[in-house]
Amino acid sequence: MKLSRLYTNDDSVFVPIDFREGLNTIVARIQHPTDDDKSSHCLGKTLIIDVIDFCLLKSVGKKGHFLKSRSDLFETLVFFLEIELKKGDFVTVRRGVREATKIAFVRHQGRHLNFNNATDDKWDHTDVSLSPSVRMLDGYLELTAVKSWSYRKGFTYFLRRQEDYSSEFQLRKFMSGNHKDWKPYVARVLGLVETSIVEKYEADAEENTIKRQRDDAQGDVTVKVSDYEKLQARILAKGDEVNGKVSSLDRFDFNAQESGLNQELADEIEGRIAELNDNIYNARFDLAQIRKSLETRVDFDLDDVQRIFSEAELTFPDQLAKDYSQLVDFNKRIHKERRVGLEKRAAELESSLSSLDAEMSVLSAKRTEILQILSGTDSLEKFKGLQKELDRDRASLALMEEKSAKLDAIRAFDERLKKAKDSKEELATKISELIKNGSDRYKGIQRTFSRIIKEVLHRTAVLYVNQNGEGNIEFHAEYTDSESDEETQERRGTSFRKLLCIAFDLSVLINYSKDQFFHFVYHDGALEQLESKRKLALLNVVRSACAEHGIQYIFSAIEEELPTGDDPDNLCPSPDEIVLELHDGGVNGRLFKLETF
Repeated sequence: MKLSRLYTNDDSVFVPIDFREGLNTIVARIQHPTDDDKSSHCLGKTLIIDVIDFCLLKSVGKKGHFLKSRSDLFETLVFFLEIELKKGDFVTVRRGVREATKIAFVRHQGRHLNFNNATDDKWDHTDVSLSPSVRMLDGYLELTAVKSWSYRKGFTYFLRRQEDYSSEFQLRKFMSGNHKDWKPYVARVLGLVETSIVEKYEADAEENTIKRQRDDAQGDVTVKVSDYEKLQARILAKGDEVNGKVSSLDRFDFNAQESGLNQELADEIEGRIAELNDNIYNARFDLAQIRKSLETRVDFDLDDVQRIFSEAELTFPDQLAKDYSQLVDFNKRIHKERRVGLEKRAAELESSLSSLDAEMSVLSAKRTEILQILSGTDSLEKFKGLQKELDRDRASLALMEEKSAKLDAIRAFDERLKKAKDSKEELATKISELIKNGSDRYKGIQRTFSRIIKEVLHRTAVLYVNQNGEGNIEFHAEYTDSESDEETQERRGTSFRKLLCIAFDLSVLINYSKDQFFHFVYHDGALEQLESKRKLALLNVVRSACAEHGIQYIFSAIEEELPTGDDPDNLCPSPDEIVLELHDGGVNGRLFKLETF
């Protein structure tokens, strides 16, 4: 895939750009260097990327793209992008600003044709909506080297805006997304089969989902999974107890129930009431002592002491006064801290007393009810009382069974969580083997990357892949010391980091030059902030890549950035390699022949 021609339905607003094989340059010239109101930085050389992206079917909202932000200026424009395909033929995409979701396609043989006035019957497809258009263009391009990824996933790696030089691998559009949105694609481009990488991210997501579901389920029940078997034993015992009571009541045989009530009264209720009485007494005693302590005050007036010494005509040394002052302050701090602790303990005791009193009320009521049943002589009244006991037991059993069901769900989550973790570990091992084994493509890109940096900067740089602490893939491009092989901090510099991005793009294109893949790259401001000799070295690498591997290299530059004065080998663009000239001489020098917008 290469770019061939970009034009509109109005040449007076947008002059057609005919791209060529090899080197393509977009130059912004300064015609008025002494006029502070003129500038070569706002002429539209960067906007070309947005226009190409629009023609390559970027989804745009009403205000999400500059073409949509000024309907008064751009609404009537219709854009055409002619794309060169691998087989030597071409496809032209038509997309209007006003009706951006009605797209047309025509496949043809000739280069640099003009379909502006072509009627709909001359087009192969018209009024195609956006999503089907993307699929249709994907079919035209046939980028089999990265199937089943759409061309939209990766072509912006070869349309580098200024803000896309911050990372070789993570473009601006991926900054707010998840790693699974771009890392598997980059791995595939580097020649690594991405299947296990994708599955690893899916396993991570599944584990996180299960953890959230388990936490939600655990929040609904106070019993822990470790108490599951104990709970089952209680359910079994309570179930037998309920069944026995039902059978006895059916026969009007109260002896077993009364015996059970006697046992419950003696073993559980009376014992617990005695324990509660002891706890309530101790709590009330402690609370009374605390309240007495809180009424105590530390009163020491140094002025009174000094007055007594003065009346007795005795000297009160300054140092002694200072020592007493410090002692008083210390005692006050201790008292304050102690008071805070006592108040906190008092609040705890009051809360505890409230709970103890509530439990005591419940147990006392239950004891009274049992005693009434046991002391009663009316069989019908006994039946009613025992029926109430049975209802409570059934409610208790239902509650335990509900807790058991929730614990069963939590145990199921635990089993799923274990499988998810095992799957993650297995996939992390596969990724490790994938990186270890590499591929010829991966090694070729690594070698080409290092060679480009060496030729341009005379420095050592490496590109490699490893795993992070989660077992997921990480990409690295860095400068290293030639002797120690340790990473240097040179990539922190803007120009050096930009060269890593440029070298990455070129090394990928070079190693895919014989495959169904992208064969063009657009680097906005590629030469900015580089030394003259570095610019020439980069242009030399670019020319070699274009000549040897059929790459179409497009870059934009301000005229003053071109190292023409130091170019004995004629590496700088010749006039026929300049596909677009912009200048600061007025409206006609801009990409869009319009007033500033």
